Amino acid sequence: MKNVKFSYPGGKSDGNALHDISFSIKPGQLVVIVGPNGSGKSTLLKLLTRLFDCTSGQVLVNEEDIRECKLSDLRSATAVLAQDYQIFPLSLAENIGMGNPEVVADQKLIQDSARKGGADTFISKRVDKYSTVLEPKAIHLLGQAAFKGDGSEIAQIYCNSKEEKEEISGGEQQRVAASRTFMRLTCGEVKLIIADEPSSNLDPRGESEMFRNLLNERQGKTMIFVTHRFGHLTKQADLILCMKDGHLVEQGTHDKLMEIRGENGERGEYCKLYEIQARPFTDV
Repeated sequence: MKNVKFSYPGGKSDGNALHDISFSIKPGQLVVIVGPNGSGKSTLLKLLTRLFDCTSGQVLVNEEDIRECKLSDLRSATAVLAQDYQIFPLSLAENIGMGNPEVVADQKLIQDSARKGGADTFISKRVDKYSTVLEPKAIHLLGQAAFKGDGSEIAQIYCNSKEEKEEISGGEQQRVAASRTFMRLTCGEVKLIIADEPSSNLDPRGESEMFRNLLNERQGKTMIFVTHRFGHLTKQADLILCMKDGHLVEQGTHDKLMEIRGENGERGEYCKLYEIQARPFTDV
């Protein structure tokens, strides 16, 4: 990014979400973006994936303005595990398999992806296992027309259905979404993996396993993580971007940022965030 500013459409004229952001990510690097809520972390990702274009400045990919890149090429080279994911009225296998539509019925790949995403544990306890349908089966009566029109037909069938739903918890949904992302990686085209708070509903053990499995996929890929619980990631990161109020206030490695001190000896922003996280484990 080079001198990037961004305001959301319809926002205040002077209400930039990002202010003069500049940084460079090298191919294959592990990058962790940290900062408090509302600091601009997720907004950065929206520009990197071109969900939005910057108001001014440039987002460059291999020194080419991202707006000049073919959008389909950007999409095919990127895998995103976002905060807001969708669970579809399909079987668990189909929900995972759609990560790579070309092999959507490959049970071996689906089960391997479920293992990496942490979904295999709860799926194996279901009576129908991977065939478990997460919404009323009646919705499939629409066939190919299920995704046409304004969706009112789907809503009507959903409401009228007497079928009992198969429900899964928030943490289980997050594991399905993660498994779908691992399935996405089987296509072999992905060069950039972005994870935006992918473990907010997971316990510490589940979170650690997910991140470890994602890092195992790092070969030949650039990885960008946004997470509030970053302690186990930032020490491994090639680059940490510390955001505050829409500004990139610090950037560098963990060791470098931990050494930053202000004029009065005050610790830097990253150091403060890191010590807040570490305090429960160090206090006696």
